[in-house]
Amino acid sequence: MIYPHLNRLKFVRAIALAFIISVTPFAGFAQAPAQAPAPEAPPYQWPRSHDYDVQHYRIKVSFDWAKKSVAGETTITFQPFASGLKEVEIDAGNMTINSVRRDGGGPLKFRYEGNEKLFVTLDRAYTAGQNVAVTINYTSVPKQGLTFITPTSSDPNRPYQIWSQGEAKTNHYWFPCYDYPNDRATTEMIATVEDRYQVISNGALIDVKADARNKTKTWHWKMDQPFSSYLVSIIVGEYAEVKDHFKTIPVVSYVYRDQVENARVSFGKLARMVAFFSEKIGYDYPYAKYAQTMVRDFGGAMENITATTMTDTAVHDRRAHLDLSSDTIVSHELVHHWFGNLLTCRDWGEIWLNESFATFFSAAWTEHDLGRDDYLYQMLGNQKNYYQAWAQGNRRPIVTKRYEDPDALFDAYAYPRGAAVLGMLRFVLGEELFWKAIRHYVKKYEWQMVETQQLVVAIEEATGQNLQWFFDEWIYKMGHPEFLITKSYTESTRSLKLTVKQTQKPDDKRPWFQSPDHFTMPVDIAVTTASGEKVHRVWIDGREKEFTFTVDSKPLIVNFDRGNYIIKQVKFDRSDEELAYQLLHDSDVMGRVLAANELRSKRTDAAAAALAEAALKDPFWAVRIEAVKAMSGFKNDRVRAALIEAARDKDSRIRREALKGLAQLKDASLAELYIRVIQTDQSYFAVAEAAKALGQSGAPQAYNVLMGALNVDSWQETIRGGVMEGLAALKDPRALDVAFKYAVPGNPVSLRVAAFRVLGDTGKGNDRALEILTAGLKEQSLQLLFSAVQALATMGDARAIPALEEFLKGPLPPGIPEGQAKQFIGGLINRLKNAAKQK
Repeated sequence: MIYPHLNRLKFVRAIALAFIISVTPFAGFAQAPAQAPAPEAPPYQWPRSHDYDVQHYRIKVSFDWAKKSVAGETTITFQPFASGLKEVEIDAGNMTINSVRRDGGGPLKFRYEGNEKLFVTLDRAYTAGQNVAVTINYTSVPKQGLTFITPTSSDPNRPYQIWSQGEAKTNHYWFPCYDYPNDRATTEMIATVEDRYQVISNGALIDVKADARNKTKTWHWKMDQPFSSYLVSIIVGEYAEVKDHFKTIPVVSYVYRDQVENARVSFGKLARMVAFFSEKIGYDYPYAKYAQTMVRDFGGAMENITATTMTDTAVHDRRAHLDLSSDTIVSHELVHHWFGNLLTCRDWGEIWLNESFATFFSAAWTEHDLGRDDYLYQMLGNQKNYYQAWAQGNRRPIVTKRYEDPDALFDAYAYPRGAAVLGMLRFVLGEELFWKAIRHYVKKYEWQMVETQQLVVAIEEATGQNLQWFFDEWIYKMGHPEFLITKSYTESTRSLKLTVKQTQKPDDKRPWFQSPDHFTMPVDIAVTTASGEKVHRVWIDGREKEFTFTVDSKPLIVNFDRGNYIIKQVKFDRSDEELAYQLLHDSDVMGRVLAANELRSKRTDAAAAALAEAALKDPFWAVRIEAVKAMSGFKNDRVRAALIEAARDKDSRIRREALKGLAQLKDASLAELYIRVIQTDQSYFAVAEAAKALGQSGAPQAYNVLMGALNVDSWQETIRGGVMEGLAALKDPRALDVAFKYAVPGNPVSLRVAAFRVLGDTGKGNDRALEILTAGLKEQSLQLLFSAVQALATMGDARAIPALEEFLKGPLPPGIPEGQAKQFIGGLINRLKNAAKQK
């Protein structure tokens, strides 16, 4: 999954990664991946020093839509830390500075360096703690930090919007400020816009003044509690308000005017979330309002204080709600108002104190709302996301002062690994002490910048437990234990012996990051015999440990780390029969889920039988879905029958997964099943999966059925997208006309992407298909761009070479790694040339 909090830059990088992946594995044009260069030590990034403490920003702005520019006047009130301050350094990116003056006084001398730094010479030296205010008049065409959304030829239905995104250091491109988290100030936002638009910003709305002659309105927002400058926000657009409240505090969702009812479906739990977090953290939501505003082309959401910015795709209708929930992203951004806004990381190397806490507390909401099993499954997802990053070579401690750029830190360590570590901390301390520690930490450091060591101290103050050992291993160092577990049972003594070895090795390629010699943790080992389950808590505090348990009979299940609290990888050889028994009988839901995962690589009758039974009968949906996923690689009648039955599950998530598994069989005799789903299932996503499966089946009736399904409207074009993928798999040349219709500008990006795939799969030799795809190389949308490259690689038409060569001449769109793009697209060009020579 994409991490819940994903700003615009992170979205671009995610698309760029997909772009790099997309051009390598298609149609015989793949090249062996080059050996990754040895990583270089990242530089130290010490927390920033500064000479003054900002007290208040007064930001006045207006906008030019045609020029995508901002005209502004920002007054910064600050206090020197030491007496004698004569010059201040202010972050101001890509601006034209018109004037600088003392607020209420005369002009001040200034110099502007590197298109980044504004140095202001004060009219005299000022003493420590004395208020000084300077007013900067400027214009800017922001390249970062502020985005103008307007209709385009590719998407003529785009709304008119302006939205900001300041994290990590881009707010200074649209207003001058001290752009680093280790300073807090109050703010005012005074924005003048055309009278058709609303302005949403931080804090409370003071007034709105209309200018009838100029057809404008000036909106005045004020935030009285101090906060870091990256959280300053502005949104301009046309909205309806969906109102709720927590106690006397307004809780508002700003949504498009035709989406009010859908917003009630999508955000119906928001006010309850505010109440839950207030109670659980022991600290009532402390601001004048909570608002979340939907915008176009925003990659995820951002917790701007009192005024969260959120992708408009978070709003969905009742039918999509069968499969989708916005609760994760909504709860994540909301709880940032304690962890990130009330308490803010002092520097970016401590970002886990914002993001890991929000990710963990999102899972805590899941536990409150849906139950403990759903919480554990969500935490397993966090672990898996971390394991994937580790396997891909993304390796670092959670807290570090060594990194290239702050944006590089918004990764698997800031989000899922850190959240998983907080889950481990909860396990180590136990429920009472963990929540006591959290409440003390929040109260002690309210309205402050924080570092991890302050959390360590707060825990000890609240619980009496010194957990420096825990933070040293799991936070300040990197890696995780790799356990090799063996067991033996002695009938004569009725004893079970378990040997646990840690086999992980230090990462020699990154000596600048340390790993522990071994990891220390308590672990629950659950032993199930014919008489029931008994849980033994042991301490793993060495590279090899041996434990002996007295049992009343031969163990049926040995569940190492009951509940799956520990970040780890385990090699524990057990027979298929043992795993099958655990899948069907373990009282621990995580034991059943992980048994299903292990059985995925088996191909025995015992594995197939157990997976089939679990897929149909387990009471917890996640076990059923993992069993269905595990069966997808099997090809036998038992599994086929189970997948067909699972495709009728009451939970649409299981139906969808079963349809994916059946699609792999490419079985035309299943066409009627797929057609029934397409015509009757209420889940948009199940219908889309059935459409894909029908295309893969190659059934004679597939084309006509898919063409009929193109007429069905759905949220975010889910069904039409699935139909287009089905047509691509079908490889019927008649589908080209449909692809031509949906591939051209004027259609939603998601449909154009699907149409590009059809063109790549079925359009080889077709002049119009080639023309559309090569034109796609000029698209501003990165999704369309990498889809065009992917389709051209699949098509394998040498006539695309000139367009690909022209693309590489650049400049490449922002976010595309130039070196990797040239490597992979250059490889594609060479293969196209070679293929042409061979012909």
